Amino acid sequence: MRKTPRAGHFWLDFTACFLIPCYTLLFAGSVQWFGTNFSVIAVTGADHYRGFIYWGLLAMGYFFVVLVQVGWTLPLLPRAGVWALSLAACLALSCALAIPYLPQYLPRFSALHVVLAAGACALLMMALLTAILAVRRRDREKSGPLLRWWLLIVAGSGALFAIPMMVSTALEVFFTITSALLARRLWLVQRKGA
Repeated sequence: MRKTPRAGHFWLDFTACFLIPCYTLLFAGSVQWFGTNFSVIAVTGADHYRGFIYWGLLAMGYFFVVLVQVGWTLPLLPRAGVWALSLAACLALSCALAIPYLPQYLPRFSALHVVLAAGACALLMMALLTAILAVRRRDREKSGPLLRWWLLIVAGSGALFAIPMMVSTALEVFFTITSALLARRLWLVQRKGA
């Protein structure tokens, strides 16, 4: 029996549209979304730290798998760029997850944690942009909505950073959910064109 196109990406839809948003919102909880962030929540207890690690592994695994799959549909040079940027983002996030954010006790390690976490996000956005621009070279019509969505994520993240002048829970929730949905959309667009 032949799969319908919809059934072929159940796990993609389930992860991007349900699992990542639900877990992200549950981890964020009801704390002051503009007064704290995931790194601060993580060090409030062993269970929170485990939750932070699980959230990071879920996001890392999802983005890596999706971007590797998208990379296979791209020409050689953009493919290598997407894969290298995705791998670098995952490595940066892995290191950030391993370093607890305790600025009063470990100020240098805490600063490194912040740089690695921010770097992971920047590398992920660069990987997504590289893939979108590769799609744009083949089909400007398909890439238009993807590029607008990418710009919206960048602008929204900038606005959410500017409100409290810090990386906040609101920013992390917004970035995680919207970039997961953008990666999903990119995968679907590339599968239809492949």
